[in-house]
Amino acid sequence: MTIEDSIQLSERFGGPHGTNFSDQNFVNSGQTVSSISIHAGERLDGITLEISAPKTFTFTHGGTGGDQKTLKLEKDEYITSMEVHWSKHTAGTIVTKDKTRIFYVKFLTNLGNSLAGGSTTEQKTTVTAPKGFQLAGFFGSEGKEIDSLGAIWAYIELVKPPPTSAPALTPAAPSGGSMESSGSGNMTILIPKNTQPVQLSESFGGPHGKQFSDQLAVSSGMTITSVTLRAGERLDGMTVEVSAPKKMTFTHGGRGGKEDTLVLEAGEYITSFEAHLGKKRGATRVFYLSLKTSNGRSISGGTQTEIKGSAEAPEGFQLAGFFGRFGDEIDLIGAVWASIAAVNETVAGPVSADEDIVLSEPYGGPHGNAFSDIPKLTLGQSLASITLRGEERLDAVTIQVLEPQGLIYNHGGPGGKDSTLVFEAGEYVNSMEVHWCKNDGRTQVCYVNFGTSEGKNVSVGTKTQQSATAVAPKGFQLSGLFGRSEDEVYQLGAIWTRIEAKPLLLTDTMDTAWHGDIIRNWVGPTIGVPKDNACYRKTQPMDSKNVCPLGYGRDDDDCIVQCPMSYPVECFLECIPQNDDCALAVLTKIAAVANVAFNAATAGVLGNLKTVYTGATRIYMCAATVISVIKSLIYYFRFVQNTAPQGDTEQLLAVAYQSNVVLIDLPVAIYACLGKAPPPRMVWSGYVLQVVQFIVKQTIINGDMIISSATNVINLLKNATSVNSTANSVTELEDFIAANTSCGYELKKLTDRVIFRVSDVRNKTPNAAVDDIRVTISRSTLVQHDIPRVTNNCMKEMMVNKTKQAAFETRDLLRKTMGVIIDQLVEKSKTDMGKDVAENEYMKEVANMGLAVLGGLDPTGIFWMVSQFVQPICVPTSFIGEIDDGNLYDALGMWTVDEAFVGSYGSWTKKGDGVVSLIFESTDKEDVTVVIYSGGDEYAKVDVGAGDTVRWSSTVSELQAKTLYLDRWRPGLFGLPGRGGGSLLLWVPQAAQGGHLLMHVRINVS
Repeated sequence: MTIEDSIQLSERFGGPHGTNFSDQNFVNSGQTVSSISIHAGERLDGITLEISAPKTFTFTHGGTGGDQKTLKLEKDEYITSMEVHWSKHTAGTIVTKDKTRIFYVKFLTNLGNSLAGGSTTEQKTTVTAPKGFQLAGFFGSEGKEIDSLGAIWAYIELVKPPPTSAPALTPAAPSGGSMESSGSGNMTILIPKNTQPVQLSESFGGPHGKQFSDQLAVSSGMTITSVTLRAGERLDGMTVEVSAPKKMTFTHGGRGGKEDTLVLEAGEYITSFEAHLGKKRGATRVFYLSLKTSNGRSISGGTQTEIKGSAEAPEGFQLAGFFGRFGDEIDLIGAVWASIAAVNETVAGPVSADEDIVLSEPYGGPHGNAFSDIPKLTLGQSLASITLRGEERLDAVTIQVLEPQGLIYNHGGPGGKDSTLVFEAGEYVNSMEVHWCKNDGRTQVCYVNFGTSEGKNVSVGTKTQQSATAVAPKGFQLSGLFGRSEDEVYQLGAIWTRIEAKPLLLTDTMDTAWHGDIIRNWVGPTIGVPKDNACYRKTQPMDSKNVCPLGYGRDDDDCIVQCPMSYPVECFLECIPQNDDCALAVLTKIAAVANVAFNAATAGVLGNLKTVYTGATRIYMCAATVISVIKSLIYYFRFVQNTAPQGDTEQLLAVAYQSNVVLIDLPVAIYACLGKAPPPRMVWSGYVLQVVQFIVKQTIINGDMIISSATNVINLLKNATSVNSTANSVTELEDFIAANTSCGYELKKLTDRVIFRVSDVRNKTPNAAVDDIRVTISRSTLVQHDIPRVTNNCMKEMMVNKTKQAAFETRDLLRKTMGVIIDQLVEKSKTDMGKDVAENEYMKEVANMGLAVLGGLDPTGIFWMVSQFVQPICVPTSFIGEIDDGNLYDALGMWTVDEAFVGSYGSWTKKGDGVVSLIFESTDKEDVTVVIYSGGDEYAKVDVGAGDTVRWSSTVSELQAKTLYLDRWRPGLFGLPGRGGGSLLLWVPQAAQGGHLLMHVRINVS
């Protein structure tokens, strides 16, 4: 069986009307079809097919009218036949009348299960899958209903391509992530690069038009045969032809313009592109596109402009498709790069949100306010008791959790009499019986009965004829409730969780370092909390390649900050808090005010830090830093001895001189002890190198003994640098050693790295503009890995004497302040006249930031002071880093406001198939439209029928490093769209290993 033969199409049935669609590019052998849904009334309105492995796909076609029916497939169950009925639609408007539509469809599986909907007609047929094949997708035409339909059959077993002849080159990661040594580590730490076989370039253009992407259809080892551009004055469209491992065609944009085709030769690949931008009717469009190949050939179309951008494929990659936005022309464009050599594709692991959490149906009415215990829920928790209050009806329900202690879920009012059931060890609730009735025109819960695994129960209220019983799935228990309530309970549903599920905790050990265990890096609950009514959006120029710094989006020929988590809603030149409406336009003159405000806000940062250092005791600061350096050296030597043959002092010394702690950290500390600024090019003086060698040798021989007391440290420094001590400094050092702190020292090393990283960029490119340096630093591992890691590890220390909430707040504050420091350093590499500042003067001015000020003192006080300067300015949500696995509330900082999305839940996994999957589950009584915003820009709209379940998917690569914001629209006065009812916000992180985001979006009456 070849790959080409593993996909087969049936005939197409129905009429010629509607817009053509096909899932063929996304269908492959070996896929797992998990469910199929249809929307049908008199005719077939819509159809949805769910693929769960090896990548997550959702194929949705048609509208959401009619009733929704779903068939979930069991393991080793496949859809093997499709019956289709079609006829002319004799009613309707002039536009829809007498058009042939699909009236009825029926699917049958190999286990005899079926799904059918619509009205049967005389024109009908049945198609059956070839032997060994299953239904894996559709093709046909659609509008608000299905006009024509055909089946795409795929071989059930995975068919692998023959070995590729392309060289297995090691890909270099695209801009923004690379395999390089960590600047803040005490040894060379390899930062995870983007290991995905399919990656995205920068995108160029505007936020208009309909979003498109070939990413999910692209794979490694593809053979691109040709590319066609359609262009006149601007780029109208483009087409990519793929011949292997299966034939595919990617076509986007309009049909206007003149066609030009480049046919690729054997072994020739498209390796770079250049896009030129311009304005047309107030909207940014792509005016010109040029593609270049590995053989030096090119193809281009359109009109060149002054505003342009370019991107090159990572080593070993080729252009295999596009992503962006389009209408009749191309509004925005980026390249989908794919590994030339075929490599193993990432397979998504288990998704805990679906495996460990199950919601029952809600029982009752649509009145009251929506509630859900799911944001506070911890997997594996056990309940201490459940209390019901009521007489004729259920007034309230209270659940007390055994662990964590003090956690109580309470819903309803104060009325009624109490009935309490206290659980024995190992006892849990496994059933919930609910009765509902009408009271004063409102449907309420009139009776509830909870049953336990030990046969006990607790109940309250009056039984009625309308009732239902929810039973926990096998191996599950009650962990919380959802529904609607005010002074009484109007609706109730059960949240079941797997009994054996293990919780993911913030303090879980993810790795180890010299300072101890490394905990999970999560966004947490505090980063999205606004401190004001709005903030001004900061602007920066593009660099010389027309690339924006990370966290900024294009705004004509400038870069403007993407609205941060704390102010996620765009409002012209401002960002406003979640759930706010942008009612009044912001005048353009505010841009000048914002720039002045920012300059005033950050002007005093360096001076404040230098003032703090001037008032500190230098010997204490010097010794505190050296202690931390020695600790990290000891850890490094133990690491070397555990992973390599034992060596003598000279051999260990040779190894040590390959580590960052000896190459940078210790020399900088010695300069601090001497009261001198380090040289700008990191060319250490001979005396400093002698001191470094002496301390390293002493650490190898007497490491633990040196740091066992302050006197030993002072004696070491006396012998090494001839410093003089006082009794007071010895006492202070004893306290410092006893505290066993590492946060301040790690922050100090970060500032060293910032200084030398900026200096290094300037030295390697002497004529580099400030804008180029800013973009380079924003996309470096310093920003994307080191700062997130170090500040997160500080949080572990903070939680010793702070609450988790306060620790998150302090960590976010540290990150914001590091951003101010980086901005200062980048800006000060140039004068206002555009001339380079003399290197020595520059290093003198910033040296104090890299001294032990942040290492020996509690850094939070300094950072708190500095942070107060930057409150009114929108700065990017920076230094988040890669996020570890967890539920969406903890890991990605998900937050809902008002009722519309209350009870939404899901999970993030760091390693996955690169898919963002949203499952909209409506309990609303009205059809709604959910607007999805990415980084503040409208990204997509999803129509969700009343009571329906609708799936939508995108990719982590397209949404990463930006906010994801959901806003609900529904019919308002006179049927006009009305905004409001609630919003949902979270952060989509970068993920070198693909990542996978699954979210169940609950849509409630509000």
